[in-house]
Amino acid sequence: MAGEDFSTIESGEKLVLITGSAKRLGAAIALHFAKSGYDVIVHYNDSKNEAEELVNKIKELGKNAIMIQADLTNELKQFLVDIINSDLVVKRGGIDVLINSASKYEKVEFPKVTQEMWDNMHEINSKVPYFMIQGLLTSLKSVNGCVINMVDTSYKYPWKNYSNYCSSKASLYNLTMSLSYELAPYVRVNGIAPGAIMFPEWIEDDERESILNQIPMEREGTVIEIAETALFLAEGPDYITGQIIAVDGGLK
Repeated sequence: MAGEDFSTIESGEKLVLITGSAKRLGAAIALHFAKSGYDVIVHYNDSKNEAEELVNKIKELGKNAIMIQADLTNELKQFLVDIINSDLVVKRGGIDVLINSASKYEKVEFPKVTQEMWDNMHEINSKVPYFMIQGLLTSLKSVNGCVINMVDTSYKYPWKNYSNYCSSKASLYNLTMSLSYELAPYVRVNGIAPGAIMFPEWIEDDERESILNQIPMEREGTVIEIAETALFLAEGPDYITGQIIAVDGGLK
């Protein structure tokens, strides 16, 4: 790193980029960061109306926000160009927080998983975060930024009939650990492992009940609890890197 200067630039408001942030968990994180003083870059794929609504809410809070559309599995290079050249990044001089939240989740028995299903799952859950961080590394270093990867408790406690999903999140966990070594001290890299947060609509009632019965806190978690954890990792002690915080109510 000799000869490189990555001193913090204070030319704009702190800036967070959240992939998959038009709705659900990503949107909750975006709003929480905006309420805490951050400008926000909202990424979306198909959910344009939700992204527009979110951007309007953030602007009503007095913060700047833009929305950028991209299918990250085949438009990542152009997306990175659009991000780097956006007014918010240019004004700030970098990206303070990158949150890799875009994810794919599905239940498929092991014998039924095809190579195409494997590729699609690992593309968005593991490959995209890898090259997202790589492509934005200079922007992150320029303001001593941080990366937060949305992992999953399944990286450590995998579930039956989710081998494809769980292995993709295990890969993201290892990426988080590896880059926390490689990118220090200029960029901190941490992860959040949500537990039972916002069950998908297609999950069956008996499976939902089985999961909830294993949680010592005796309830489903909330998106605001994930958002609060993300903000802690962004704003908390700079000495925290290479950590995965499980927000799972004690689920084992």
